[in-house]
Amino acid sequence: MEKTRFGNLVFIPGMGGGRYPFCNSLYIDDKKKAIIDPASDELFLRKLAGGKKVDIVINSHYHEDHIAFNYLFPEAELYVHEAIGTCFRSYSSFLDYCGLLDSKYRKEWDDLFLNKFHFEERTPAVEFGDGDLLIFGNTKLRVIHTPGHTAGHCSFHFPDQGILFMGDLDLSRFGPWYGDKVSDIDQTIQSMRRLLEIPADIYITSHETGIIQGDIIELVETYLNVITQREKKILEFLERPRTLLEIVERWIIFKRELQPRYFFEFAERGMIIKHLERLIRNGSVRTEDGKFYLISSVDKT
Repeated sequence: MEKTRFGNLVFIPGMGGGRYPFCNSLYIDDKKKAIIDPASDELFLRKLAGGKKVDIVINSHYHEDHIAFNYLFPEAELYVHEAIGTCFRSYSSFLDYCGLLDSKYRKEWDDLFLNKFHFEERTPAVEFGDGDLLIFGNTKLRVIHTPGHTAGHCSFHFPDQGILFMGDLDLSRFGPWYGDKVSDIDQTIQSMRRLLEIPADIYITSHETGIIQGDIIELVETYLNVITQREKKILEFLERPRTLLEIVERWIIFKRELQPRYFFEFAERGMIIKHLERLIRNGSVRTEDGKFYLISSVDKT
């Protein structure tokens, strides 16, 4: 992918094809200059920082692969959603929202977040809300609160350019991610449906493809169908009672064990728990004595 300019908006592709641990960024080159999710191309971001060409840093959410180079812009104002301002002010709150505050791998997580991703506590200058209009000169940005991936996750609509920055509702082949303590599958689905109602000609995602032009309805259906397929596999695996550990070690989400295990097991476990909670709510599964059971049609009668 290459840098692409749409008027005052510049798409900055992330290194490694925009895959974790990088993401795609969007630069607003206007009277007020802003960077959305500075974790893309370190060299380019350092040039922006060296030229003092960033007045505002906007984070779509608090994940490490979106805030990695925030620290390059210490004098810029930080804008985040009001639901997650605490994640930036407090490292403990950040860990708590992730679900890692009491992790037995705290040393490994601290090394990852503090050393490799340069997390620094920082007080946001602006905590925006859903529907807020941010003006940078000739460029206007409408905040679209799209929770589910995380609490406070946001997408950004540029109505005059017909551009929608979707953040981590990224339409990737992997499918939606909802592994944090504050993540939610149903909110993810609702947020994705909401984005389909936003008028846009160009869609920008945080990972992989990056720029998508034209209709995205089919891509959205394929993306959301991953959730259905994951639940189908969980139900198939529950042909007999299983513990949470047994289900996690089936690696239904990631399809195989990946390294470092502490990192991927956290995500696998978090997402499996979200599915089990959802299946319990809809009456497909029950839990007893530390095991999960299918609820048969006989049980329902």
